[in-house]
Amino acid sequence: MTLVAGVAGILVEHLSVSYGAQRALQDASASFLPGQFSAVIGPNGAGKSTLLKTLLGLVVPSGGQVTVSAELGELRQSSAYVPQQQSLDWAFPVSVWDVAMMGRTARLGWLRWPGRRDREVVQDALRQTEVHDLRDRPIQALSGGQRQRVLLARMLAREAQVLLLDEPLTGVDAATQEKIMRLLQEQARSGRTVIMVTHDLEAAARWCDQLLLVNRTVVAQGTPEQVYTPANIECTFSSSHLGHTHAHA
Repeated sequence: MTLVAGVAGILVEHLSVSYGAQRALQDASASFLPGQFSAVIGPNGAGKSTLLKTLLGLVVPSGGQVTVSAELGELRQSSAYVPQQQSLDWAFPVSVWDVAMMGRTARLGWLRWPGRRDREVVQDALRQTEVHDLRDRPIQALSGGQRQRVLLARMLAREAQVLLLDEPLTGVDAATQEKIMRLLQEQARSGRTVIMVTHDLEAAARWCDQLLLVNRTVVAQGTPEQVYTPANIECTFSSSHLGHTHAHA
């Protein structure tokens, strides 16, 4: 991953990622700007989560590169990541407050106690995600929608410039989905770079500034109006086209 002065946001060029003999991404290119809310859309196994993990440095690409503006700095330090709910251990005995405070840990380090500002930031994050009244409740006792909002509170507490979310709309009701999307849109409007993986084409078209259709490569990138064409949808969701198309909008 390269830091470059003068480059705006994040630039992904000809990215390829493999897990052993399995190719997850091939020759994928995309860009993400500050102040932009982007949705990454595609079928299961298309490389969407791999793209996020590569941006975070959790996966090492086999080819291509990621260039980041110097203002953002190293993405692992300047980003907040919300993984898929099912990848987390919800039986761990911690409270809503504890989970949200974990968003401060990366800034504090493990050996420092949270100060007044840290507590204020966490309280504000819990209020923004409407789970402040649940602050003392154990996470095991929460519904799926409540858990998702706690993860968002942890993300906000990080005070990161880049927000990466993997399927934040899965398992939540329509009212919670509306709150999540409005919150993420507000974060983008405040100047952050917001990148969300989702299967929900309708919600993405309604709320997001740009869409990436992914099928082991970036099939198309642009506004919802530019991207949602019959040809692009066919190339993205048809297994016969898997990984063979570069038809950008």
